[in-house]
Amino acid sequence: MSAALLQVEDLKVHFKTDEGFISSVNGVSFTVDEGETVAIVGESGCGKSITSLSILGLIPAPGKIYDGKIIFYGNDLTQMKTKELRKLRGKDISMIFQEPMTSLNPVFTIGNQIMEVIILHNQVDKKQALKKAIEMLEIVGIPDAQMVVRRFPHQLSGGMRQRVMIAMALACNPKLLIADEPTTALDVTIQAQILELIKKLKKEFNTGIIMITHDLGVVAEVADRVVVMYAGEVVEEATVFDLFKNPRHPYTRGLLSSIPKIDHVVEELGSIKGSVPNPLQMPVGCKFHPRCPLATDICRKDHPPLEAVSAVHKKRCFHV
Repeated sequence: MSAALLQVEDLKVHFKTDEGFISSVNGVSFTVDEGETVAIVGESGCGKSITSLSILGLIPAPGKIYDGKIIFYGNDLTQMKTKELRKLRGKDISMIFQEPMTSLNPVFTIGNQIMEVIILHNQVDKKQALKKAIEMLEIVGIPDAQMVVRRFPHQLSGGMRQRVMIAMALACNPKLLIADEPTTALDVTIQAQILELIKKLKKEFNTGIIMITHDLGVVAEVADRVVVMYAGEVVEEATVFDLFKNPRHPYTRGLLSSIPKIDHVVEELGSIKGSVPNPLQMPVGCKFHPRCPLATDICRKDHPPLEAVSAVHKKRCFHV
C-alpha cells in the first residue's frame, strides 16, 4: 500500500501567554490520501484552523509547534525552514481562507494577484501568466473572465471572490488543498455551487483536500472521511457514511442531533449543554465530561485513549 499524501502524527501546538502555555492542539493525528477529502469538524475553538495552519507553517505568533510530525511526500514540514515552506505554499499545498475579502489585496486587480502566484512558482512571463489566470477563472465558472481579471476585489460579489480564491489556490495544480470554511457567509445557492465546484476539481486533478468546517451538511456533501475535534483533540474519526450512521462519541451525537431534518419535525432541536472549556482550565480526565450525559467517575479521573472500534472507525470514549 502506498504512503498517504499527508501524515499528521501526534501534532501539538501551544501558545505562550502571560497566564502560561495554552495547548491549542494536543496530539492530533490523521492522514489524507490523493484524491480524498477529509473533513475536520467541531465547534469554534476546538483547534481546527490551527491544525490546518500548522501544515503550512502559518501559525500566528506566539503559537508554536512543540511536538509531532507533518509528513508531506516523505518530508517533515515541521523541520523545514521558512524559505523551503514558501516554495511549497501555493504550488504543492494551497489554502482557501475563510474570508476572501481579507485574503485578497484590495489595491491589486484580480488578474495581478493570480498572476503573481503563477509567475512565482512556474517561472513564466506575464503574457503566459495572464492567459493561465483567465483560464483558471473560466474553470471555476466565472463569466467574462477577461473582464474580471481587470477588476478589484471590492467590485465582485462574495461568491465571485470565493471562486477567485479557489482559482488562485488551484493555479499551480496543488497536490493538497486546504479549505478553511470555504462557504461561510455565502447564501445557500452559492454554497451549493462552490461545493459542487470543489468536488469537480478534486475529480479532475486528483487533489487531496482538507475541509475545515462546523457545518455537517457540508461534510455530508463532500467528505470521504471525517475527523471530529474537541478541545484540541481528535475524539472520533470515521468514514462519512459510518459517522452519520453510527456515531460513537457523545459529542458527535450532540452535533448530529442539532441538524434539522426534513422528514422529522421537532419542536426543539438537540443541543450540547455548556461550552468549550477554557484552555487554561482544562478539566481532568475526559475533556468532554462536564458536558457529557454519559459521564461517570472514570471519565472525571482518567483520560480516554483514541481507540479503534472497527477498521474505519476510532473513538475517544469509555462508554459508547
